[in-house]
Amino acid sequence: MNKKVLVMVSPFSAARVAGVARYAREHSWHLMIQDRLGHRPLAWNGDGIIATLRSDAQTVSTICQMMRHGIPVVDLTVCRPEIRVPRVVSDHVGIGRLAAKHFADRNFRNTVWFSMCWGNVHALRYAGFTETNHAERWVAEESLPKTRRNDWNVFMSWIAENLAKAPKPLAALAYDETDASRLLDAAERIGISVPEELAILSVGNDVIICENQSVPLSSIDQNLEEGGYEAAALLGRLMDGGKPPDKPVIVPAGGICLRRSTDVIASHDRDVRRALDYITGHISMPLGAAQIALALGMSRNTLDKKFKADLGRSIGSEIKRQRIAKVKLLLKTDCVSTVEIARQTGFCNASHMANAFRAATGLTPRAWRKAPAT
Repeated sequence: MNKKVLVMVSPFSAARVAGVARYAREHSWHLMIQDRLGHRPLAWNGDGIIATLRSDAQTVSTICQMMRHGIPVVDLTVCRPEIRVPRVVSDHVGIGRLAAKHFADRNFRNTVWFSMCWGNVHALRYAGFTETNHAERWVAEESLPKTRRNDWNVFMSWIAENLAKAPKPLAALAYDETDASRLLDAAERIGISVPEELAILSVGNDVIICENQSVPLSSIDQNLEEGGYEAAALLGRLMDGGKPPDKPVIVPAGGICLRRSTDVIASHDRDVRRALDYITGHISMPLGAAQIALALGMSRNTLDKKFKADLGRSIGSEIKRQRIAKVKLLLKTDCVSTVEIARQTGFCNASHMANAFRAATGLTPRAWRKAPAT
């Protein structure tokens, strides 16, 4: 007899539900999908539940009641760690570590966490983010009175004050795309340049939000579809009488989808910043250290020394890094041919680009295009 499974994901996540649905098709399940559960559905008398247990007290109460009646449940979040339930969750500590490495690779020394509120998931991500570096914590609910937290002008003034006094260049990890877009809005209102003065990294990789900002947002892919699939697999084992795992099943992040909001190298030297801007603006052209120094009106030797002192690498290495980084971005745009990518990134032809790309990444451009975001 086909298993009947209730899927209750709130807020609705197409990726998570797609992962559950993929497993369900493979095992001929019947799914009932809804994003809110106020009471036990009269039309449902099923075998198991996949849910996101968050702050909705009625939903949590109803699902706990079903658990007491012996219905297996798998939670897709770790928002309510006090509830004893099998879980399949994103690697939130790993997400924080990935963000810290992303900023460290880009030479950022000043970092901050930003979110509207604070909970267990926030704490886990922040813990990973601060394992190897100190980061301030900007949390609206901790700093603003509850009565004024939803006042947009008060909220913007609070962010603006924090941004204005923070050392630059600054890198911020936002809890999700909504928080990241709020931070971007505040920065633009007071004339702080993104990403040159403020780099913003989000979590979730909601493409609709990330790619429809004035500055497209880099974001960490939580691998939500894989999480949904693994949750369904665990529920399948539980419905067959299997023993619940002692610990949550952790699903690693899918990598970072790089967009403009963090596509920058932080420099604390004015001349190095000018050189970096020059490289970025002329990346499609033949470039060399002597040419850049001449354009900036300084000696090559002086500029070389400044690069080594500030970034720890040569001008030539930075040119190569920027070329490869732009190739990666363009490869994720399916409609752009490798010939056109080579032209836009300063390689003499597609073959030259492919060889340089393979030497830098270990993959051909074609393999990279098919691979998950990193």
